[in-house]
Amino acid sequence: MLKVKQNLQSPFIPHWAIIRSITNLSEDNTLFELQIEDGDFSECKPGQFVQLWLPGVGESPISVCSAKVGETIELCIRRVGRVTNALFLLNEGERVGLRGPFGTGFPLEKYKGKNLCLIAGGLGIAPIRSLLQHVLLNREDYGKLILIYGLRHSAQLLFRHELKHVLRRRDIEVFISAEEIRGPDLPPMSMQLGRVTDMLSLAPVDESYEIAICGPPVMYKYVVQGLKAKGVKENSIWLSLERHMKCGMGKCGHCFVGGRFTCMQGPVFNLTELRFLPEAIECEGTESC
Repeated sequence: MLKVKQNLQSPFIPHWAIIRSITNLSEDNTLFELQIEDGDFSECKPGQFVQLWLPGVGESPISVCSAKVGETIELCIRRVGRVTNALFLLNEGERVGLRGPFGTGFPLEKYKGKNLCLIAGGLGIAPIRSLLQHVLLNREDYGKLILIYGLRHSAQLLFRHELKHVLRRRDIEVFISAEEIRGPDLPPMSMQLGRVTDMLSLAPVDESYEIAICGPPVMYKYVVQGLKAKGVKENSIWLSLERHMKCGMGKCGHCFVGGRFTCMQGPVFNLTELRFLPEAIECEGTESC
């Protein structure tokens, strides 16, 4: 019987992947490494997402959090809904489905040769991690590098051991803060009490930097204001927007806002584009927000 190659199948049909490893990062966040059985995800870029499918349960959009995607792919997943709750009941060796990758990623070519500031809030560190890994793997292609990471509680810190190694590097400046610090932490003085905006005020960011931001929408207004106060131009600010994306292909309309499908024309947008997405971010006194 003639076999049809899987890469010619409908984009609506998931590819199979096996759960290779499960690593707890915090109380509700876990890193899943998936071994891809069929399909090609090697073109996946930092900032893009995949649709994770569990038979009989449903699908959920998940940001890819690893720079290198080949035989395996890494997804940082929070246990919050029907699909993710079912996923957390699975064990290593069990199968799940993947579709994608979908959406636009961060503009890697535009970033080349530039100074970069990566800003993450909460679970936003997952897609920012993929961008950080890419930059560190190709460090000679980029200028100065700053990472700003804020969270509500120090116990919610993700990728703790990786950050310890990043903190030892001399080619990156790292600013980590939490609104509440209690319990195990990174090395002394590495985490500060405060918010993302407090760390932004300390970081030596200026108009020469390209900015990549991912986090809860509520923080965007204040981060953008802080960046503009430092002289950063709107066309140098890139944001990843959270939207309830269902099909990933602009068919279902779940993520349609301001005349655009976030799953296709996002989730990464330049700030100048957000004048067409009035619900995306609210910034007082600006034309774009």
